[in-house]
Amino acid sequence: MNYQESLDYLYSLARLGIKLGLENTARLLDYFGNPQLKTPTVHIAGTNGKGSTAAFVESILRASGYRVGLYTSPHILDFRERIQVNRQPIAPEEIIHWIATLKQASEDLNLSPTFFEVGTLMALLHFDRQETDWNVVEVGMGGRLDSTNLCQGRICIITPISRDHESSLGTRLSQIAQEKAAIIKHPCTVVCGSQEKEITQVIQDRSQSHKASLLQLGRDFQVDIQSHSLQGQVFDFNGPEIWYKGLEIALMGRHQSANAGLAVAACTSLADPFVTEQTIRQGLKSASWSGRLEMCGTNPSVILDGAHNSDSFKKLTASLSELFPHKRKIWVLGIMKDKPLAEITKIISDYADYIVVTQPKSDRSTPPEQIRKAFINFTNPIDRVDEIPSALDRAYQVADPDDLIVITGSLFTVAEAKQVIENQIHNS
Repeated sequence: MNYQESLDYLYSLARLGIKLGLENTARLLDYFGNPQLKTPTVHIAGTNGKGSTAAFVESILRASGYRVGLYTSPHILDFRERIQVNRQPIAPEEIIHWIATLKQASEDLNLSPTFFEVGTLMALLHFDRQETDWNVVEVGMGGRLDSTNLCQGRICIITPISRDHESSLGTRLSQIAQEKAAIIKHPCTVVCGSQEKEITQVIQDRSQSHKASLLQLGRDFQVDIQSHSLQGQVFDFNGPEIWYKGLEIALMGRHQSANAGLAVAACTSLADPFVTEQTIRQGLKSASWSGRLEMCGTNPSVILDGAHNSDSFKKLTASLSELFPHKRKIWVLGIMKDKPLAEITKIISDYADYIVVTQPKSDRSTPPEQIRKAFINFTNPIDRVDEIPSALDRAYQVADPDDLIVITGSLFTVAEAKQVIENQIHNS
């Protein structure tokens, strides 16, 4: 198989859907000698902020001189983004090799792994072959039955948990927390973001039962934001016997300072002589993460953000109000079917001056007319434009140079829009 044929095979596995469970991954990892156990791992679960937190951790460890594998999902423009070593995406020839290898191994074991299982296996095998010093691994969905949960996290980070993927993870916050906290195993250090009380209790109980030390934001360490602008933000970190003043990050959104704080707590808990205040500062300042409050245009301003559930939309609207208080806001919105549409549209209604509802190219996406009808009390203009390129055209037609276009609702929406924008820049 060539590169495109390898990708075609990989994407053909998506028809199997999402199948939570560890059997396929466990048998295949065992077939290859369990490479996931050879390298220390930072394992990251939660609902929102996993990818950004992973980017901060990876950047700090890399600035400290380590060779770092990074596995995240989904990607924005290219599958290769999911599997990186020192922020270099996996090479096409490596994908060809590992797809062929895993296809043969699956046949040998009479298994039918899913798209995500093969992606996870490819990442762990690639990291082993590349001889990484650390792996930073983001959970795909949940934690307990996610194929990444065969890693043994030396550090387990739990970012803020809220309701999402309820059909798979449960409808109660305590249920969802139990699924995500299941990445905690002995021995490890747990770093936990701000959570609802019932979620905190689940994480505390799991940590205690597995003899894992627990560091909680707000209890064991503090993040105090000093400034926040379109250029990024500055915050102080105050932890056990540590006080770093004036840490800088380039990412917008106050929640990103909290994510960066989790990364600092995780990396300082290693008590590693190579992880110093200087490497922490350097790693944070140079960290980047696409598709989260990402500026990709001016006159009008254009923001891409992968908000996809109620909590992330609350954070997005709060950030827009702070960073762009006087701009008229035109939203381009495409949402997946399994999201709380009524809650999301209610949140957006108070922050939108014009809405264009649309649909990314995914079987899981909500029909635009269904989104439009969900804006029950919205009195400003709302258009339905079924395809994202045309929806962007409509937004640009409506926008004045001083306005803000917000493209959001799903990373699928963001990915497709970003591709259109980059093509326009390339062709101009």
